[in-house]
Amino acid sequence: MNSAGLTILGTDTEVGKTYVACRIIESLVRQGVAVGAYKPVATGAPTVEQSDGFLLWKASGQRGTLEQVNPQRFLAPLAPPLSAEKEGKQVSEQLILEGAWNWSHHCELLVLEGAGGLMSPISWGMTNADLALEMMFPIALVSENRLGVVNQVLTTLTAARSIGLKVCWVILNDLSVGDGDLQNTNERLLRHFMQRDPNPPQIVRIARGALEFSSHVDWQTCLSSTMLG
Repeated sequence: MNSAGLTILGTDTEVGKTYVACRIIESLVRQGVAVGAYKPVATGAPTVEQSDGFLLWKASGQRGTLEQVNPQRFLAPLAPPLSAEKEGKQVSEQLILEGAWNWSHHCELLVLEGAGGLMSPISWGMTNADLALEMMFPIALVSENRLGVVNQVLTTLTAARSIGLKVCWVILNDLSVGDGDLQNTNERLLRHFMQRDPNPPQIVRIARGALEFSSHVDWQTCLSSTMLG
């Protein structure tokens, strides 16, 4: 069985990628889609239960094994190649790619979450951008909705477009409370400047702790996108 996919990337670390990915996965599961969750490399969680992979696995209804969801996990809260190095190990790029291809037999749609921003290293030879190019899934870009987000989003969109990646959604994560005016202004500015793109990404917002997005997104449209295998 071939699978469509969606790549979740961030404009930075700690912007809520895993939280957003879980909400997307849960939305698809409620629609009856067999969703696979994939976090090829994770760092920083002191226990398995606190790891991104475990949260994604739970959101998917525990489809597959935890090892399939997150085959490489390292303890130190550093970039993956450095975190692995502290344990005397090395991130396996072969395992990163094989782990994604293996999901093609176990799901209808694969939600893949990167580690950090577009150009963040996930091994000594691969960035999130390199992995996204291998997959060629549509991208959902997550960013914390705070001062500076307009620059971060527009810079990432420009970089992604320059290497042939398609960002279909920009998800503004309203992590801070009490900044409503700033957050609304950020969205307005982004909509204005993204109009330069003839086919701009859809802007979606999610409130702190919310289980639903501010506007409806039919994530199943991903199913007609690039196929695995």
